[in-house]
Amino acid sequence: MKISSFTHKGMVRQNNEDSCLVIPPWSGISIRSGACLFAVADGMGGQNAGEIASGLAVETARRWLESVKLREISIEIVEELFGQINLEIWNYAQKNPEASGMGTTLSLILIHQSTAICGHIGDSRLYRLRNQQLAQLTNDHTLVGEQVRMGKMTLEQARVHPTRHILSRVLGARQFVTPDIFTVELVPSDIFLLCSDGVYGMITDQQILDQLKQPEFSELAGSIIDAANAGGGKDNCTAVVLKIEELPVASPGRFSLDRLRNLISHWGDAGSV
Repeated sequence: MKISSFTHKGMVRQNNEDSCLVIPPWSGISIRSGACLFAVADGMGGQNAGEIASGLAVETARRWLESVKLREISIEIVEELFGQINLEIWNYAQKNPEASGMGTTLSLILIHQSTAICGHIGDSRLYRLRNQQLAQLTNDHTLVGEQVRMGKMTLEQARVHPTRHILSRVLGARQFVTPDIFTVELVPSDIFLLCSDGVYGMITDQQILDQLKQPEFSELAGSIIDAANAGGGKDNCTAVVLKIEELPVASPGRFSLDRLRNLISHWGDAGSV
């Protein structure tokens, strides 16, 4: 597996309310748990509450993976994880009135050997590039997204609609949530992109496709963020990109040369500004 990740506050915002999680197969957590995990969360709320919400989402997911030993993964496991994350954010808001109303999107992909499960809520996205074709695998949980799915609005209209950022589903704003959970087919050479709306809101799907076709993989996430900032950078922007090189996705030995090479190669990944 190859991985590239980056997060940036954008060209307008003063702080970054996005968070991302990268737990590759060569990490200690992955070796212990038997799975790897990647996520992007985009927080919302005043007085830095959005930053807190997205941070709680990815940190709760990290702690969960650190605490389990998975022989297999399922939709039910990821549903339970989303419930746990939602409760963490909800409880924090109840105990801290200044954070009332905070919430976050969350798109994640959990990979165990040849199986992958995606969990999604909000308007961050998961894309897949396969055979030079780009596909959006998640649905945007926004008011205009619902209108598009009902055939009452075109994608072009939704892209510029003034209420396009109003979310219909989010983590933490209610005590109970209904995320989208589904199995993701893995094929060698597939490239997956997890990103916040600060990426796809600034560049088109064609531009995303062109970026993902670049040969230099290690700088890919940073290149996508640069393109989003060049397109206006009106929001925080985060990208996590992974390429499936072979199946099953296996963790290397803890003291193997392969693990050492990967640790050195990816040192400092998920850089942020």
